[in-house]
Amino acid sequence: MIYIGIDPDVTKSGVACWNKSTMTLTVQCLKFFELFTYLKDVGGPNKIIIEAGWLNKKSNYHGAKNRQYGELIAKHVGRNHEVGMKIAEMCEFLGLKYELYKPDSAKTSPEYFERLTGIKTKNQEKIDAAMLVFQR
Repeated sequence: MIYIGIDPDVTKSGVACWNKSTMTLTVQCLKFFELFTYLKDVGGPNKIIIEAGWLNKKSNYHGAKNRQYGELIAKHVGRNHEVGMKIAEMCEFLGLKYELYKPDSAKTSPEYFERLTGIKTKNQEKIDAAMLVFQR
């Protein structure tokens, strides 16, 4: 079984592939239509896990430096959520099994991720995607 974790992002989503039979993990970032092609090519009875931040309770960005900055953060978060919803729709269109994962607030540090997986990256989208599927 192959598990694919996706951390949605407006520019490039983090994508991790955990092959349980070979015990290998790969991580990359893909633009939206690159992801479409990737998922279409992977196909099969794989399991796709999409980070679904929109399932969390609404965030309050009043603690930001100022109101304008808080609104900008909220706008970026909303755009990422919409990408995630479109990725779920993409999976349905391609007939792929997927599940939505409600993220917790804790992020995995690049240092801990490297110790855990042997993969060196500072890209948080890659790390978050990998943590959705690693060692399932």
